[in-house]
Amino acid sequence: MSVFKLWLCDIREGIFKNKRYTIVPFICIFECMYAHMSINSYQLYYDVHSRPTFLALWAEIFHGCDPITKNPDPNLKIELPYFWIAIFIFAIFIGFDYMHNDLTQFGIQVLSRTRKRSRWWISKCFWCLSSGIYFYIIFLLTAIVFSIINGYDLTLSGSTELLNIIADRSVIYTFTGISELNIFQELWMLFSPMLVICTFNMIQMILCLFIKPMYGYLLIVGILILGILTDIPLAFSRCGMITFSDYFFEDGYHISIELAICLILIMASILIGTLYFKKYDILPDKE
Repeated sequence: MSVFKLWLCDIREGIFKNKRYTIVPFICIFECMYAHMSINSYQLYYDVHSRPTFLALWAEIFHGCDPITKNPDPNLKIELPYFWIAIFIFAIFIGFDYMHNDLTQFGIQVLSRTRKRSRWWISKCFWCLSSGIYFYIIFLLTAIVFSIINGYDLTLSGSTELLNIIADRSVIYTFTGISELNIFQELWMLFSPMLVICTFNMIQMILCLFIKPMYGYLLIVGILILGILTDIPLAFSRCGMITFSDYFFEDGYHISIELAICLILIMASILIGTLYFKKYDILPDKE
């Protein structure tokens, strides 16, 4: 079997038949409702009369928080971004055990037919990235429908006044604000959380070659929380906090560095898995 046919099989079995995806729209609606209430309160407090944009809603959903370990005032409490955490935890959970389950069940028969382990692994890598993209598309489309119903401006190049208000909530970084967004900035704010999800999915899958899926999942959650605790470059989960970049803050995370880190981790996961899986003993897992 070719990589493409294996990938289509994984799409069918690991995505279209995965009932966990049915929960995604409900999570998104809940996130949108909470963000919508926050935006309404900002408009009232700051006397903003411009029509809110979809990007403002998106920024509120994926706002995140300051790194807790850099809190300048011990008496000041930095609130954990529970709703932000929930999105990524569930996005990773959806397919965290598919590769391992497939390898110990039907995947063994597929491996015997393909005769090339590299094809099987590459197809799983394609599935893993597709899984993150599919989750994000469902989440994004649900948010767009919510925005249409609630009268948001769907153009990405609308007023940045509300966007700056949403971003300017840091007690650590120096806020510079943004007067207008170019196309790259808009696309980054729209799709950077998807990049984080795909990176986590790839790391989770490679971990399943060494440890049990649940242990790997808990380790990934720990890496996710690292982005809440600190802002070191390796804490790439901060890419999913779209208003804490150097677009809005003088000392925010550098987009080019975080983008490179995510892409390197994805490519490294593919390469390491390809090399390691050639010698991976699947028989003990079958028992």
